[in-house]
Amino acid sequence: MFSHYAKSKKFRRGHNRGLALLSVLVFFSVICLGFFYLIQTNSLVGQSYKIREQKKYLGELENQRHDLEIEIARMQSPASLEEMIQSLDLIEIGQVIYLESEKAMATIR
Repeated sequence: MFSHYAKSKKFRRGHNRGLALLSVLVFFSVICLGFFYLIQTNSLVGQSYKIREQKKYLGELENQRHDLEIEIARMQSPASLEEMIQSLDLIEIGQVIYLESEKAMATIR
């Protein structure tokens, strides 16, 4: 009934459906990969922003640490210690007397 030409048309028609399905799959795959790329890029930008903020915060902390080290050095200087002693009304002792036995509690000057 069907000629050789008609049979070859049916074959081609089925072949075209497979090619169309493959094209649709490739198209959706490219779209999905595009969305995946956009999501990854957005995540990368977000992480980059967080890293930049953390570096800024780290710089601020390093400046504070440096200022505190300077403050500690200033407070440990002999002039500063002498000023603190005077503000506490402490007196300088001339000679240290050590107790000789365990029973003795104090010595008289």
